[in-house]
Amino acid sequence: MQQSSYTTKRNPYQAYRRTQIETATKEQLLIMLYDGAIHYLKRAKVRMEEEPATEESLTEKTNLILKAQDIILELMAALDMDNGGEIAKSLFGLYEYMNWRLNQANIRREVPALNEVVTLLSDLRQTWDEAIQKAQRDGGVAAAPGVSTASQ
Repeated sequence: MQQSSYTTKRNPYQAYRRTQIETATKEQLLIMLYDGAIHYLKRAKVRMEEEPATEESLTEKTNLILKAQDIILELMAALDMDNGGEIAKSLFGLYEYMNWRLNQANIRREVPALNEVVTLLSDLRQTWDEAIQKAQRDGGVAAAPGVSTASQ
């Protein structure tokens, strides 16, 4: 679907983000997914900590956590379980655990569960970013182990 110039002029940030996503490498998309999930969870934490809790803050908190869970599901779907070996299996299990903790955070309003998942995602993001930078410095392809490259 072609975006009209009117839409682009009305929201240049959205047009910039769309271009950024459409031109990103698989490795850059991986980092963007981590960044997005972390961003949503930090916003959810702010809404969760609001006192008194309002229907609006609880609804937004839930929606933000669901967006982060959608991203985690995308990360799970991107794993190459046939060729990714133990790394893919470990990541799959870790992503399942994150989703479970986010369900707890959402239902019970548990800020520590949100913090735990943000820490896990931040650590993974940093690890992948370092691996990608090292592969680029070494002149190699920075394909993430366990992540499918079929769509690239």
